[in-house]
Amino acid sequence: MREHTRTVALLPRRRVHGTPLGDMRSGRRGDGAELVGLREYRRGDDLRRLDHRASARASRARDDDVLLVREFYAEEAARVVVVLDRRPSMRLFPASLPWLHKPEAVRRIVELLAASAFEARAPLGCLAGREWWPPARRPRTEDWHGDDGSAPALAELARTPRLGKGTFVFVVSDFLDPPTDEDWRRLLARGWDPVPVVVQDPWWEQSFPAVGGVPLPVAETDGSRSRLVRVSQREARALRESHEARYRTTLGRLRSLTLEPICIGRSDAASVHLAFQRWSAARGGRLR
Repeated sequence: MREHTRTVALLPRRRVHGTPLGDMRSGRRGDGAELVGLREYRRGDDLRRLDHRASARASRARDDDVLLVREFYAEEAARVVVVLDRRPSMRLFPASLPWLHKPEAVRRIVELLAASAFEARAPLGCLAGREWWPPARRPRTEDWHGDDGSAPALAELARTPRLGKGTFVFVVSDFLDPPTDEDWRRLLARGWDPVPVVVQDPWWEQSFPAVGGVPLPVAETDGSRSRLVRVSQREARALRESHEARYRTTLGRLRSLTLEPICIGRSDAASVHLAFQRWSAARGGRLR
């Protein structure tokens, strides 16, 4: 029996202008289940949309024959774009250590978004550095992973044509060197739906452990060399305070821009799915 693929509901904040045959709320009229209202019949309208009771009431009120038809919002599928941070810090930590292995977390995130986009019948694309893969129904996500040291090019993405309002933009990064507020505003100005995915280790990046006086092997991000470093208790405490303040500031700054960050601290599939599920559930609660 094939293992069930985890997915998450992609709930747009606004009505989308995407591709047909989806199940998301569109800003255009068409075939769907969500009623906009009533209007007078026009030649060529589907007679099955006639509202007989409303037509009868309007005819009596006007003392004339009036035919009213129901008008619905179309159901479309928003495009989904993943923006990947390829800087050296996104290669931490080695898989042999008991901390967050960011490359594995990124792979899990991409797998989850690919399955969720397919479930929603939404095309999925990727921007990694300046490499651009346009949205497609069945993209080759294995080509997206690299380590060329490039930052997420949000300004480059904002110049990408034909994505449509309501496009999801999942920015996957550790945000240790975050994009500027202007970068986010460019995406919002296009009518897109940017979602920051903050990938940080809970021990060493969101905080710092009490390792004062303990020699620590510290390596370059590419693993080229390693050396022992001894951190005093005072330095460990200062690093913990600094990292925790940086993490709070990062999340507060994103939320002040009306963004809804998803925080990833573990790389296993269940933890990644739970983080996205919480984001989707919170958004679903606000939409009701």
